[in-house]
Parts: sequence; C-alpha cells; structure tokens
Amino acid sequence: MSCVRLLTLLALVGTARASAVDNQACATPSTPSGTDFFPAAARLSPGNLNSGSASAFVDGGEGFNVTYAETFKVVRTKALPDVEALTYVLYQCGTTQPTQDVDGSAFPAGARFFSVPVQRVATGLSVAVGYLEQLGLRDKLKLIDPAYVHAPCVQKAEEDGTLAASHVIYLGYDASTDTASYNYTLWHNSISTNNVEMVITDEYDRGYSNSDKDVVFTPSHTNLGMLERLSFIKFISLFFNKETQASGYYADQYERWNYMAGQVAAAQARGGIPTGYKCAWVTAAYKITWDDYKRDICTAAGLSTHIPSAATSSAGSYTYPSKAAFLTDMANAAVVIDESYFTTPSTGATKTAVITNLAFDEAPGLPSLSPSTGMILRLDKHVSDGDPLYSHSTFYPTESLTWYEDSYVHPAMVVQDLVRLSWLNGVAGVTSLQEGCPRFFRDINSNDAVVKTTANECTLWDNARVNGVCLAQLSMQRVAVAALLGASPAARIGANLVTVTFVAIATMILV
Repeated sequence: MSCVRLLTLLALVGTARASAVDNQACATPSTPSGTDFFPAAARLSPGNLNSGSASAFVDGGEGFNVTYAETFKVVRTKALPDVEALTYVLYQCGTTQPTQDVDGSAFPAGARFFSVPVQRVATGLSVAVGYLEQLGLRDKLKLIDPAYVHAPCVQKAEEDGTLAASHVIYLGYDASTDTASYNYTLWHNSISTNNVEMVITDEYDRGYSNSDKDVVFTPSHTNLGMLERLSFIKFISLFFNKETQASGYYADQYERWNYMAGQVAAAQARGGIPTGYKCAWVTAAYKITWDDYKRDICTAAGLSTHIPSAATSSAGSYTYPSKAAFLTDMANAAVVIDESYFTTPSTGATKTAVITNLAFDEAPGLPSLSPSTGMILRLDKHVSDGDPLYSHSTFYPTESLTWYEDSYVHPAMVVQDLVRLSWLNGVAGVTSLQEGCPRFFRDINSNDAVVKTTANECTLWDNARVNGVCLAQLSMQRVAVAALLGASPAARIGANLVTVTFVAIATMILV
C-alpha cells in the first residue's frame, strides 16, 4: 500500500471518528464504522457550564457520574444513606450491546442495560413527571399511576386514553414495624401489557417493575440540596440522549437561583432586609424537619432554618415530646411552612383547619399567626383535581401538589415565590407568576386560595413551558427585584413587618 493511500485512509478514519450523527435516531447497517454517537458536544456539561464535556468522564455531583464511549455510556449512581450504588449501561439503539466497560474491564454484577434513547417509560412517581416534561419527553410516558399526578397535560393524556393508567394497591400500615404493604399485581401486569422499556422508581421501590427495567431515581433524598435535586435532570437525560438540553437548563436555573439568593444576601448586608428571622418546616404530628433542600430554600430567601435547641442538627428531624413543647418552641419561628397532609387541600386546608390542625389556635401569640410578625405558608398553592375519570375499586385519588413535580426542576421559581411573600408581598413590579406557571407557597393568614389545575389547563401550561413564559417573567421580575433590593431599606414579611412606601420602583422611604 502506498504511503499516500495509507494517509488518505487514516484521514478518512479520523473523519469518521470525529463525525457525529443524530443520536435520536438508531444506527443502521449503513452507519459508518467508528461513528461517535456521543462526541463532546453531545455529552453532559460539567458543573454549571453550558457546553459539553471535553472529557469522556463527567461527574454529575452527589447523584452519579457517566463515562462515554463512541456507542455507549456507563452511568454509575453514588451510594446515599439507604440507597445502593448501581450501574446502568446505555448503548445507542441499533448498535451491539457492549460486553466490556469503557476501560475494557468487566461490567459489575447487576449492571442494567438499556437501548437509548428509551421510547416507552412507566413511572409511579409524580416527581419524575416534572423532569420528563421539562425535557420535552412527555410523549415517552406510556404508563403512570394517576393518583398523584398534577401535570395538566399528563392528566389530559390519561383521561383521553392516550396514556395508560394503573396503580399499586395499598393494603395497610403496620404500626408495630412502621411499614406499609402493597399489592403490585395490577401495576406489574400493566407494565407488561404496555411493552414498557424503562420503569422509573425510587429507593423505596414505589412503582417498581421488579426487573432490569427499573431505574432508581432519588432526587427526593433528604441528603440533597435544591441544586443537587435539580442536577438529576442531567441523570434522567442520559436515558434519552438529551444531555445538551439538560445541561443548558441546569445552567440557567443555577444562575437564576444564585442571582436571587445573591440579591437577598446583599440587601441584608446593607441593612435593607432584616436578618434573624427563622423558618420552620412542621407537620401536625408536632414534628419539625430540616432536610438539606429545605435549608437551602430558607437561606436563599434570607431566612434561617429553625432547629430546636433539644435536637441534633445532623438528625434532620425532631419530634416534640408534647404539644406544649411544640407550641412553646414555635415562638421562635416567624415563618412556619406547614406540610400537614390534607386529602383535598382545596376544600379541607382552610385557614381555620390549618391553624387548628397545628394547634396554633391554642397559642394565639405565636409570631407566625400575625401578618405583622410572620407567616404560615403551605405548599399547596397548585393542586390537581384528583383524577375524577379514573375508576377502580382500589383506587383512592387525592389532590396532588405541583410541589412534588415542579419544585425539583424550578428552584428559581421556588425561591422567587418565597422571597416575594417574605419581603416584597404586594410591591409593584414583583408579582406572582402568571397562569400556566407553577406556584408553590400559599399564605394562610391572608386566606390565599388553592388553585385546582385540571386537564383543561393543558394548553395554557404547555404553552408556558414550551415558550419559556415563566422564565421570561422571572427575567422581567429580576429587574424589579434588583431595583427594590438595591436600595435601603426594603423589607416586609407578610404585610406589615417593615412598612415601605414606594415613591418610585428604586426609591423607598421608610414610614
């Protein structure tokens, strides 16, 4: 072979290896050998960057890492308390399932293999719906448990019959062992009937398939902060070759979250917003929690998370020995975030019911009860309609909260919502998000009403998501917030903690 011909062949091979194809399409017999389905531009971005990794190895943070080859990628999840580390081997559809790891070693025992991009997904987790929708993957959903889904377009698809529905049968709770039991027969049969390729479950095996189709999805783990929860959009994107979209979205939300948190912190450093106000996440069982993500939310909004003096900070939760002890300690919390469960918040979680449920009616002097000194918030501003069209003798519908879907993928909206209520409630230029955008916190003291979202709102919500309406409004509001918090003083919790009159959007006079 001549030297010229050899150089020509090497050049052609190099070109084939450098070229990439649309990895949303499967390889075919005509696909050139050596085609790279996962070049740098198609890989995940490291950290909060917005460009694909030049390295074949990408660390996804607390949850996972991934190593790329030309036709497959190996995803390794990281062990968390009560969650084992797992390995997923994702190979481009139309290519041969790999038999060796990227470095030539054997895959670990128990590794699960998926042809990607996955086309048919089932999940019994409402949290997974938010991630899939944000990545534009709703059409990949083929089976859901409708009991807790809020997303109006998923509701509509299920009610129209274009998306299958089934559920897990709850059998009861054993107080002696603190465990609940379930019958999965209906759910497992539906997974088989609908030819599902992937089942998104969690560390508790909720909605699992009991097969190699299961993908353990853990953004709800208590050890994760808000941005770590968001980073799981990168993890789920790997199964659909949507890394570019996930990385871009993560970078955007990362910047928005830190911008708002930075504005609040700077305003407090100037004295424009007071410091020292505490937020407490409580339930009616006289229990208080401070998971990492809850601390993040309060801190970003300029509040400190209340941890009882009798508690161990690392424990993450504390149950008071008595109602009296609980009420006494609640005198330390200006902002109480009530997580108590109501089956139908739209009718059941009234101001009277919430206050009575917390036993706050027995302690009328609590700071959270007065708009001049604090707030009581709930997480049920937006709820579903409980899926009135799904019928089964063992199905018990409930109004599900958008909090359990959208808060994970919209951290910037979460902190904006809390900042608005804590410091800028009713201020011109800083409004709640418009229709079609998720709202999370509900101000109980002001009788803020629950908004029930139904399948009829699908077009409205989908337009807001697809066209970036909610993000555009956040961008507009950040201008107002920067002006408001850039002057001093500017602060309000509830309605009257610090009263401000606005002469102009950036000029404030304390009265």
